Amino acid sequence: MNVTEPTANMSINTMEQPRVKRQIKAKSKERARELLRMMMLIRRFEERTYQEYTRPGQRIGGFCHLYSGQEAVAVGISAVFQKGKDYLITAYRDHGHSLALGMDPKAAMAEMFGRATGCSKGKGGSMHFFEVENGNLGGHGIVGSQIPLGTGAAFALKYKGIPGCCFTLFGDGAINQGVHNEALNLASLWRLPVVFIVENNKVAMGTQVERASAERELERRGSGYNMPYRAFDGNDLDEVIEVVGDAAERARKGEGPTYLVANTYRFRGHSMSDAMKYRSKEELERARLRDPIILYEQRLLQQGIITTRDSEEMESEVRQIVDEAVKFADTSPHPEPEELYTDILSEKYPLHK
Repeated sequence: MNVTEPTANMSINTMEQPRVKRQIKAKSKERARELLRMMMLIRRFEERTYQEYTRPGQRIGGFCHLYSGQEAVAVGISAVFQKGKDYLITAYRDHGHSLALGMDPKAAMAEMFGRATGCSKGKGGSMHFFEVENGNLGGHGIVGSQIPLGTGAAFALKYKGIPGCCFTLFGDGAINQGVHNEALNLASLWRLPVVFIVENNKVAMGTQVERASAERELERRGSGYNMPYRAFDGNDLDEVIEVVGDAAERARKGEGPTYLVANTYRFRGHSMSDAMKYRSKEELERARLRDPIILYEQRLLQQGIITTRDSEEMESEVRQIVDEAVKFADTSPHPEPEELYTDILSEKYPLHK
């Protein structure tokens, strides 16, 4: 299926299709092992975040949205991401993307603890992980706000003649925001190097897609803007690498934007306050059969790239990394009161230049 054919009907229900035997898309066996390890790290980081958030003497406060179940999307993007050229911008479920692009788990956990050693100096919290040196333009708390910002970053790349692209991610709920349509139209009109990626975990907060979108095949929502569009299996790391990689290369060559829908599933609630009463136990059990980490791990085992012992050692290693991140965060200082007045924009009106 060619991602560069904007008029093709690219709709498939990837969550229910039979799995085909795939070749590993990583450039080397070592890289394939690194990608599996990163998915494991993200999962362990998120599950430890859940534990720290819910235990007595809560050390993580505020809004917190976990990425468990969607790891293949972030890690797949990282596999084709070109540091120094590309950007990534996403919504408030941003831990996985940041770790995948290389953020130190210590800086990530410290940010959640509200400590000065965090990636945003402890002032952003869970929803606002940033690391510009890695091309990470951060998480954004207003639904859909990052879509025009990502389009603007792509405009900057084109304007400066940098052969990169901006991966602009958002959830299925953000599709119904007006800025979604405005951004897609301008991106196509100006042939901007942006890859729009809908992380469709099937439910916007507590509302299923079929109850909120008249068009249930969400990839068709990009069909009116003269750009390629397609859905793919966001739980299959190799498929993510292939599809997103093709779209990124198209953007970098100056051929314009692509609209992708990664069909995936989140194992936790929308946020920490979500009891998930809208999901049945049977639905969750079915979803766990297609856990992206298990799918990729089994593929590597079957192809002799890793052994069971390798997998166990990876699990032990990432657990230690996360434990150390928690200790680092807990012993780090809180921001000084003076930090209230730094990293903010202050202007006088009428504006004088």
